Amino acid sequence: MALDPGLLNQAKAAEGHLIDAEQAADIARAEFHGSVRRLQLAGGSLREIAEALGLSHQRVHQIVEAAGGSRRWRAHRSSPGEPRTCSFCGADREQADIEIAGPDIFICDLCIDHVRQVLDDTGKTVTTPIALIQQVPADARPERCTFCGKRRHQVAAMASAGDARICDECLRMCWEIRYEDERLAYSEAHTGRPMPDPVADRARSGGPGMAPGGQA
Repeated sequence: MALDPGLLNQAKAAEGHLIDAEQAADIARAEFHGSVRRLQLAGGSLREIAEALGLSHQRVHQIVEAAGGSRRWRAHRSSPGEPRTCSFCGADREQADIEIAGPDIFICDLCIDHVRQVLDDTGKTVTTPIALIQQVPADARPERCTFCGKRRHQVAAMASAGDARICDECLRMCWEIRYEDERLAYSEAHTGRPMPDPVADRARSGGPGMAPGGQA
């Protein structure tokens, strides 16, 4: 028996709508998971986030891990009167934005980009006023990331600048925190409109530590 053409077209159209709806749901889920993780990266505890969103502590933990995982260090921004200099270039707050602070280590906005360039291109180095930013060789197993404490063999890539070390995972977290600040600033300046895709893509583009985390 031949299928009714009209009903077949309706089924195909409904299938198309379903596929679109599932894709939209996947995107919304990924955005939600990413937002929850950025709350944690910005310093919020899992318990605080869970209470604010009306979720269980376990569920928030699952979301954060599915979106790329948490970190061992807690970022903060120094107060205006507190002297801070970038550990990678020596710039103070009058010369550059001191973006991310780890345990006795600071990295400015410009050096976040410098480190990414170094990790993206084997053999690439960047000279700053106080140090040479370069990749830490894979066989330098004892070297530790100054932010999270992981050793070189525990991460995909690592960069050094004098006594400062930063792994690809912590670089990605620095980038995500900065992206979230940019996104919020853009939204405030443009009456709630989302940041354009080209800017968002800059935070999601490839390179060591910059690839998107897995979503669930």
